[in-house]
Amino acid sequence: MVQGITEDINMSLGENIRRLRRDKQWTQGDLAQQSGVKVGHISKLERNESDPKLETLYKIMGALECSPNALLNDVEKTQLNGRMEMALERVQQLPESDQEILLSVIDKYTIAVSMQGLVENASNSFLGITMLTGKTEELAK
Repeated sequence: MVQGITEDINMSLGENIRRLRRDKQWTQGDLAQQSGVKVGHISKLERNESDPKLETLYKIMGALECSPNALLNDVEKTQLNGRMEMALERVQQLPESDQEILLSVIDKYTIAVSMQGLVENASNSFLGITMLTGKTEELAK
């Protein structure tokens, strides 16, 4: 049982190291230089062929400027809120201009969803304006 858990953690660890490293457009050599971890060990970690020491994890987190969650969580098993946190952490590593673009997209999307909800939920009103037919409730039945 414990071995299965360890294999799951290692699988997600290797994938996460690779994804976070590529987010920075780094090679394994770049990560090795920034973290002080040997390139061969990074390669083994990414292929899930080695178990890292806690010190190694801290070095990699420091170099990648990521949280333990971003490094250790299995994306496939993490709930939506956790994945959102991980995505936001990755977005914060992007250049400010890219962050502004994503913020604009999110803002426009949430506005569109809100507007759609207003239209769908309003039976006889639109944007807070009641649609009048000129009939009383009794006549409308």
